[in-house]
Amino acid sequence: MEIQRFETDVRFECPVCGKYAETSAEVPEPNWGAAEKMSDLTSEDQTEVVCNHCKTAFSAYVYNSSSSCDVTLDEHPDTVVDADMAFFSPPDEDWTETDIPANPYDVFMQSYHHTGDILADHGGDDGSHLINRMVFAQQVGAMEAYLGDTLKNRVNEKPEAMLRLLEADKELAKQRFGLAEIAAKPEIVSEAVAQYLRSILYHNLPKVDFLYRTALEVTVLRSDADKAKLMKAINYRHDCIHRNGFDKDGAQLTKFTKAYVQETADLIKSLVEQIEEDVYGPYPF
Repeated sequence: MEIQRFETDVRFECPVCGKYAETSAEVPEPNWGAAEKMSDLTSEDQTEVVCNHCKTAFSAYVYNSSSSCDVTLDEHPDTVVDADMAFFSPPDEDWTETDIPANPYDVFMQSYHHTGDILADHGGDDGSHLINRMVFAQQVGAMEAYLGDTLKNRVNEKPEAMLRLLEADKELAKQRFGLAEIAAKPEIVSEAVAQYLRSILYHNLPKVDFLYRTALEVTVLRSDADKAKLMKAINYRHDCIHRNGFDKDGAQLTKFTKAYVQETADLIKSLVEQIEEDVYGPYPF
């Protein structure tokens, strides 16, 4: 099973439907071990970009470097494609048992160790180093994937967890189904819950904490100090991915030293281990 994907977020006006498309595209990984300096971290290949509105698939050429990512649609070279810096991201998830990892904890730990190795072998001492930022962004993304997958799996497995959500969540409480709808489609309620959980942004930790406390009777955010660190890390990840390591005022962030990135990874790992134990019982970590 693919655990991580190197990709870029892209935006463009679809040449087919004319709507403003926002999606992601796979990017070839650079040869991390062969690069002697930052300018050597380049890669290029063909990729596919799919409009999220009309679902048209466009073949495209992608060139990725340490400072930018450029995407050109093969048959529409004049279409302007705005592409973010490439980053590691977990695979897309659909609400089906075959697509959600059976053990999100194992997936998270593989990501933790893999990114830790990359940081140790290829990271730099500079707090704005590209590899450090990429590893940092992936670590926070892995936490979000774990939180989402674990909640979805457990709600799918435990009817009482789903019932608690239906009773306490205001958004779910707004939904109404007629007897005819339920008779025609008995799974309509579970599908509505599934769709709702898929819509959640799992970097919204206060919302995630509410969902876990409600459905699973597990507290995600226990320490105010850790909560503050994690919320700051989530904001930094946004700046890494969408602003190439600069804040909203245009100032370059120099926070991402090896020590800070590893400290954040260990904090996230501790959070994940505690949740895993609370949800499934003591785990032989």
